[in-house]
Amino acid sequence: MSVEIIQLARGGTLIKTPSGSLQVGAPPETIKDTMRILGDVPDTFVIPNRVFSAERGVSLADIEFPAYYNFFIKRRPIRVIGHRHQLETILCVLRESVLGPDDIQLTREYPYGINRELIPNLRAEMEFFRPFSLSGKRKAELADMAIGVQWGPENRVPFGDMALERTKDCLRVVDGKNVLAEVSLDVAFGGTPDKLSPPRPFEPPLFGVTVIGSGSGFDPGEMTSGFIVWVNRRGILVDPPVDSTHWLRSMDINPRLIDDCILTHCHADHDSGILQKLLEEKKINLYTTETIMESFVRKYQSLTGLNYKTFMSLFHFHPISLQVPIRINGGEFRFFYTLHSIPTVGFEVYFQGKSFVYSSDSLYDPETFKKLYERGDVNRYRMIELTNFPWHHSVIFHEAGIPPIHTPMQNLLDLPDAVKKRIHLIHVAGKTIPEGSGLRKAPDGREESIVIPVNPPPSNEALEYLDVLNHIDLFSGLPIEKAREFLTLVKVENFKKDDLIIRKHTVGDRFYMIVSGRARVERDGTIIKAYSNNDYIGETSMILNLPRNADVIAETDMKTLVMDKYDFLYFIRGSEIARHMKIIAQNREYDTWGLFDDAQLFKSLSPTQRTQLQGLMTRVRVKKGEVVAAQGTTRENFFVVDSGVMSIERTRKSILKAGRGSFLAKIYATPRRGINRFSLVAVEDAVLYLIDVMEFYRFLEKNPGVFLSLREARIRDTIQQP
Repeated sequence: MSVEIIQLARGGTLIKTPSGSLQVGAPPETIKDTMRILGDVPDTFVIPNRVFSAERGVSLADIEFPAYYNFFIKRRPIRVIGHRHQLETILCVLRESVLGPDDIQLTREYPYGINRELIPNLRAEMEFFRPFSLSGKRKAELADMAIGVQWGPENRVPFGDMALERTKDCLRVVDGKNVLAEVSLDVAFGGTPDKLSPPRPFEPPLFGVTVIGSGSGFDPGEMTSGFIVWVNRRGILVDPPVDSTHWLRSMDINPRLIDDCILTHCHADHDSGILQKLLEEKKINLYTTETIMESFVRKYQSLTGLNYKTFMSLFHFHPISLQVPIRINGGEFRFFYTLHSIPTVGFEVYFQGKSFVYSSDSLYDPETFKKLYERGDVNRYRMIELTNFPWHHSVIFHEAGIPPIHTPMQNLLDLPDAVKKRIHLIHVAGKTIPEGSGLRKAPDGREESIVIPVNPPPSNEALEYLDVLNHIDLFSGLPIEKAREFLTLVKVENFKKDDLIIRKHTVGDRFYMIVSGRARVERDGTIIKAYSNNDYIGETSMILNLPRNADVIAETDMKTLVMDKYDFLYFIRGSEIARHMKIIAQNREYDTWGLFDDAQLFKSLSPTQRTQLQGLMTRVRVKKGEVVAAQGTTRENFFVVDSGVMSIERTRKSILKAGRGSFLAKIYATPRRGINRFSLVAVEDAVLYLIDVMEFYRFLEKNPGVFLSLREARIRDTIQQP
């Protein structure tokens, strides 16, 4: 018997056998890989060792779209093989996506005292989309889509004429006693989008949209739908598809321009990029309804294994109310529930006299609305609301997915030409749009960004400067009244590409904050680091009264805010900033930047995160044989090894040796010092950096992505062998 093993581009492994195909591990969107390879989708999935990757922020067993395909196209459920606790997790996630929440209480999401007739009956609407059951029941159940299969007593399950066996780390396909294939149960990821280095920095529009992708979750040739709404040159990420953060970097769109996310519903093609955004520098603001948020929490709390309080601390949740406008970055947003298989919201945005609307996933079909009204599933108010979609907006993003839970193309073809001129279709394959129809697909990519022309608000310049102040971590502890003072002290200075901003060995007399563009730091012809929006440069020599130690060159055209030395010192008077900056500057002199590059867990930190960490580190020298932490004592510090070798010991027996770049720490879900589980002893003279445990937890609170990665790390992941 021949068996073929194929590593999928997005991660996981496809195994083709005479008894059919199966897949080991299923990161998001791997259905697109199997459809391209097989023209089909496997109906058997093996859960890997881990169900969630903290490093990538994604599920490793995302079976939602394979389940849809097999149910709707093949009229069969998929088999999901794993341990009981794994199956409970994965089927819990699938249930939330397919059937939606059990308990829906919308009265809390509408203004107090509102006419209850204006509140939709989402439960009845969702039931309408469960049309048939493979088992003969009145409506589809979870078992119609996925059946969990536990590993047998010998870690074995039948597979056609063969069998599947599980060892500790591998899956085997066996025929009798013959092993036909063996693959790892640890998911290996494919590549991410390459850095394209566009010729010029991205300048966000005052009001507009940049489309990440406009395809559907089933389309192998196109990126799944998601986009950025720009208001006041700040981005709001809407339903980010998986790897959106990598896409942003490949397009040279600084992720720090985007602090806000809108989640319209909890299908995998709309929510799988949210946690990846958390892996960026700081907490995001997440906007959705309480009903949708509860589904999101149930899905991803189950996957991550975090308790409710810890999970909710990863971001700032802003519950939205229906029929009540809210402000995001100066734009007025209004949300509405759409007609879909699970709770879903669309929204309108108004800014400076222009507007944008997004239908989100929704069935727009007046005939269906009438049918629902006649069945009693919707009342007259809801029928009118669904029928009167707001086609009047300046720019319209409307879905055109696959019926019956999406909008039929014909319904959009029947719209007036004046409306079609303002529509961009999303969640659709380009080939399905009839030529000459007057309809068009939403254009992908930063160069195709849709600019909605508006006049800058009078406060635009001040908002831009205050935004820089808000994003510089150095100033995070300053009182709000310092904002006015900041505006009076800063001056604007522009640089052209290749301009020399700072010359090595000159006197430090200016502090630069980058509004837009990129700069590189060079020392003796070697590029040390790069800076971009909301980063700052030039503080070290001012604080230490030392000459500049490197050149800083504009890599693109740049706009900066500048403070003279004495204005800067005046601005930070009475704060801890000067002392904090001295610590950072001294640690930079010891090349802690290079140390981060050598540390497996820190090498991916952004410049801002590295700077924050430099402000927490205390450099110490230890002698050979010195015990810097004793087993069983209260943990006061975490340690980073700069040079020398340290021995990690338990009951005086060495377990591991730790060299340069090792991070010696144990991260708990909730902040606490804890007890040293090991002793740390110098094998030779060494240099360490100490980080107070509780200070480091405060750093993690600001950087939830780092917390997720370290929370998952085992001790062997934190150690660099000497």
